[in-house]
Amino acid sequence: MDVEFLRHKYEDRHDGVITKAKFKLGVRHIQVVYMFVCSFAMGALRSSNSIAILSVAQQSRNNGSYLQNHNWDKRIQGTVLSSFLVGYASAMLPAELYLKEVDDKFIMAAVLLINGGLTAAMPTIVKKGGWIAVSNGEFLMGITQACLSPVNLNLISKWLPPSERSLCGFLIQGAIILGTIIALPVSGIISESRLGWELIFYSQAMMTLSTATLWVLLTSSTPETHHAIGDTEKEYIRRSLSCYRQNKLHKPWRNILQTKQFWAIASAHTAANVLYVFFLVELSSFLVSMDLSIKNSGTQTALPFVGMWVVYLLTSPTIELIYGIGNVNYLFDVKYFRKIVNGFGSLGIVIGLLTLPYLVPSWNHLGLITLVGTFSLLGIQYSGFLENHKDMTQNYSNTLLVLSNIVSSAVAALVPVLTAAIVNVDEGDLNRWKIIFRLLAGFYVICNVVYTLCANSDRQEWDRSAKTKFGYCNALTNLELDEINQTTRLDCQREDDTSV
Repeated sequence: MDVEFLRHKYEDRHDGVITKAKFKLGVRHIQVVYMFVCSFAMGALRSSNSIAILSVAQQSRNNGSYLQNHNWDKRIQGTVLSSFLVGYASAMLPAELYLKEVDDKFIMAAVLLINGGLTAAMPTIVKKGGWIAVSNGEFLMGITQACLSPVNLNLISKWLPPSERSLCGFLIQGAIILGTIIALPVSGIISESRLGWELIFYSQAMMTLSTATLWVLLTSSTPETHHAIGDTEKEYIRRSLSCYRQNKLHKPWRNILQTKQFWAIASAHTAANVLYVFFLVELSSFLVSMDLSIKNSGTQTALPFVGMWVVYLLTSPTIELIYGIGNVNYLFDVKYFRKIVNGFGSLGIVIGLLTLPYLVPSWNHLGLITLVGTFSLLGIQYSGFLENHKDMTQNYSNTLLVLSNIVSSAVAALVPVLTAAIVNVDEGDLNRWKIIFRLLAGFYVICNVVYTLCANSDRQEWDRSAKTKFGYCNALTNLELDEINQTTRLDCQREDDTSV
C-alpha cells in the first residue's frame, strides 16, 4: 500500500498527520460490498411488505391463485403496516445509544436472521394467527431494522480510513433505496403468480437468509479479526485510524431539545418522512383503487423513488459546491440558502399533491409524470434541511440527525392508520383520497413554514462550549510524528535500493 504521512496543523492547534494513499481495492472494500448487500436486502424487505399485505387483502383479483382471500379491510391493513413503523421509531434511540457496546457482526447477523425467519414464517402466521399476530411480527421486524444504520456507521468507523468513509457510507445508505426500487415492481409481478403473496414472503426470506449466511461466514467486525486481510492493509487501516480518533464528548441533550432551530429542522424532516411513508406503503393502494393491477401499481410506485434518487444524486453535490465556494453571498445572505432550496422543493411537492387526485379520471402518462415529478422534488428538499444539521453544529450533527429522524419516524408511523381511518371500507371513493392528499399538502405547508421561520445556519452556543472545535482529533505526539516520518523515509530508501 503506497502511503505518505504528511505533517498537518489542525484548526484546533493540535499537531496531527494526514495520509495520502493511492486508491487500491482491498479486503475493506469487500467488507463494504457485504454491507451494501445487507442494506439492499433490508430495503427490499421493507418495501415488499406493503405489496404483500395489499396482496393478502386483494387476492380475489387473481383468479388463477389457490390462496384464500383473508378479506382484510383498509383499517386492518393500516394497523399491520403501522406496526412496523412504530417498532422502527421506538428502537432508534436505544439502538443509537447502546449498540456500540455489542459486537457489530453479531448484531447484523441477528437483524438478518430475525427478519428472514419472521418473513419465512409470515404465510403461516397469516393463516394461523391472523392480522394481530402479523402486526406483532411486523413490530419485531421494525425494532430490529432500526439497528441497521447504527451498525453500518460503527463498521465504517472501524474498517475505513477517513478519506473513504463519505463515498462508501453514501453507497451503503443508497442500497436501501435501490432495494426499494427493485423490490416494488418484482413484488407486484410475483403477486400475480399462483403462489401470490406467499411467494413474496418466501422470496424475501430466501434472499435475507442467504445474505445472513454470507455475512456470518465471510465478514468480521474489525480488520484485526478478519482472517483474509493482509498485514499491509491492516497496518494501513490501523495507522489511518490512530491519527483520527473520535473524542468522547458529552452530548447536550437538554440544550438540543430546547433549541427552536432543532425543532424547525425536525418539522421539515417530519413532513418529508410522512410523504416518504405515504408513497412507500399507501401509494400502491391508491393506484389499485383506480382499477390498476397490483403488478402495475408496484411498477408505478417504484418510479417516484427512482426519480427522487436521481434528483438527489445530481442536486446534492451541486448545492454543496455552490454553498461551499460562497458565490451565493453575491445574491443573498448565505444563511437563507438552505431555506430557499428547501422551499423550492416543498412548493413543488404541495402543488403536485393538490393536482394528483384530479388526474385520476383520465390516468395516463401525464398523471404518471406528475406522480414521479412530485416525489422527485423530495431529493431537492433533502439537499436543504438534511444538511442544516452540519451548519448548526460541528460536534453533534449526527446526534441532531438521529433525534430529528426519531421525531419524524414517530409521526410517519401514524400515516397508514390515519389513511385507513379516512378511506375506511370504500377504497374506491376518489373523494376520500382527495381529502388525504389535501391533508398531506396542508401538513407539508405548515411544517415547512415552521422551518422557514425558525431555522438558520448559525452555529449554536452549546456546540461552541465543547473543548475542541471538531469532534475528532489526532492521538499522536510530536515524537511519534517524527518517528513515523523517519520510518517512512527509511522505507522509501530501502525500496529505492531494492529497485536499483
